[in-house]
Amino acid sequence: MDLELLIAEDNTFTATQYKKFLEAKGYKITIFNDGAKCFEKFTNEFRYRRVVLKDKSPPYYCVLLDQDMPKMKGTEVYEKIHKMCPEQKIVFLSAQGQNILRAQEGTKEGFLQIIQKPFSLEFLLKKIEPKSFVTIKRTNQQETVMTATQSPETVR
Repeated sequence: MDLELLIAEDNTFTATQYKKFLEAKGYKITIFNDGAKCFEKFTNEFRYRRVVLKDKSPPYYCVLLDQDMPKMKGTEVYEKIHKMCPEQKIVFLSAQGQNILRAQEGTKEGFLQIIQKPFSLEFLLKKIEPKSFVTIKRTNQQETVMTATQSPETVR
C-alpha cells in the first residue's frame, strides 16, 4: 500500500502519533500544523498533477483535518479543497464533529467523514481504509445527529 495522506493537525504530540502509526501501516504522510500551509500544499500538488502529469484524480488518497488550527480552520480548508477538487476524500478529526456535519449536509456521501475526538488510532485506521468511504450513511437517532462515522452502537 502506498496511499498518500495529507494531515493538518496543530497539536504536535497528536500529529506525531498519527504519523508514526499510519506510516507503520504503509501510508505516506505529509503533516502541517496550520490550515493555510495544508491548503497551500494541496493546491501545489493538485496543480502539479493536473498540469504536469495530466492526472485528473485527487492528489491525495485522503486529507485529514483538525477543526481548530491557526491561520485557517479545518472547515475553511475543507471548503476550498472541495471547491477545487470535489472528489477529494476528507476526514475531519475533531471534537466538534456534529457541528461540522450539520454545516456540511450538502456534501456528496462518500467524500466526507467526521471522526469525533477522542478516538483510538485503530478506529482511525478503520475509517480511512478504502472500503469505509463507500458505506457512510448520515442518519438521525432519536433526534440526535450522529457523525458520519458513528454507528448506533457507539452513540452514548
